[in-house]
Amino acid sequence: MTTEESLTACPAQRYPFGDVHTLDLEPDYRRAGPVAAVELPSGARGWLVTDHALVRQVLADPRFSREQANRAQVARLSTEVLPTAAILASDPPRHTRLRLLIAPLFSPRRIAAMAPAISVLAHRLVDDLGTTGRRVDLVAGFTDPFAAVVVCELFDVAEQFRERVFALGDALTARDATAESQAEARAEFESLTRAIAAQNPTGLFGRVGESPELDEEVANLIIACLIGGRGSPAVFLSSALFALLRDPRLYRSLVARPELIPAAVEELLRFVPVGVGGGFTRVATDDVQLGPVLVRAGEAVIPAMHAAGRDPLVFADPDTLVLDRGSRVAHLAFGHGTHYCVGAGLARLEARIALEVLVTRLPGLRLADLADTGSWRRGRVVRSLERLEVTWTPA
Repeated sequence: MTTEESLTACPAQRYPFGDVHTLDLEPDYRRAGPVAAVELPSGARGWLVTDHALVRQVLADPRFSREQANRAQVARLSTEVLPTAAILASDPPRHTRLRLLIAPLFSPRRIAAMAPAISVLAHRLVDDLGTTGRRVDLVAGFTDPFAAVVVCELFDVAEQFRERVFALGDALTARDATAESQAEARAEFESLTRAIAAQNPTGLFGRVGESPELDEEVANLIIACLIGGRGSPAVFLSSALFALLRDPRLYRSLVARPELIPAAVEELLRFVPVGVGGGFTRVATDDVQLGPVLVRAGEAVIPAMHAAGRDPLVFADPDTLVLDRGSRVAHLAFGHGTHYCVGAGLARLEARIALEVLVTRLPGLRLADLADTGSWRRGRVVRSLERLEVTWTPA
């Protein structure tokens, strides 16, 4: 049945669902239906989309604008209104031009060339974990530094700047941040990019200072890449390892058959929900029929990629992690369409190498407490483990 009732007139569920967000997707997503009216803590309303085909439609249809969603009154998880120069708040043609600036950094050839160094890093971090029989935090000892070093090496960010870079990134992605604190953090971050460029003007940093307009665009490109390049891979990898270790048979299956790792990475990308809520909100620029709902021009739409990954019409037994489901799992973890993640190739490489090194070096890896349900951070826009306590014994 087609719903033509306006968003403001529909009964709305509170969103995000619940206060604590773990690896397990909230059952409210299944109950919500393919398109449902939701109300965010700000009071703003939007259409939450969970159906796989409809999420793909939202991500690909140019009538759903990210640029128009970058306003304080629109239903969004982040309270920050991004600068107009930010790639994450741009539509084509500006988005296309900005993407072309960073695409060479993530070319398949350049990413492949990073593999040996990433492998060396993973082995060094395992060495630093110490001897068997100890309890260690895999988040602090492996997943966080692994993702942080990889993206900093990619962008030539010197060691002296890294701690501040990621502190500012955390300040910008906190759900409870104020407009004032975020404006202050972004201004400092932009100044920091200029300080880094002055010391080491290579790669994208070498474009800083070419012109006033480009300067702001490049600074915000760097900020987006450093925040996303550290945050999303670290969150995904720690959650993926927790998913494998809470059912020890899954981790042991990769130890026994490491050739399954590429397919396992794709299945983990489908299964692991990185975000607390749906992806970047879009605003309809025209009336658009979206499954059972007529979305009116000006209404907000929230595409929930992680919920689309659990669509039973696309994935058999969707709430079960099946490591050999296949190497071409049709997940939407990296988005779809114009805003498909430019760093997808690097993220896949990081996950593959991390798992290969861990299952080879630590075949006896296990949760320190098999009843551990995870210690999850609050107040973030991602489902982030605070700690992941593990131990291991020789094979």
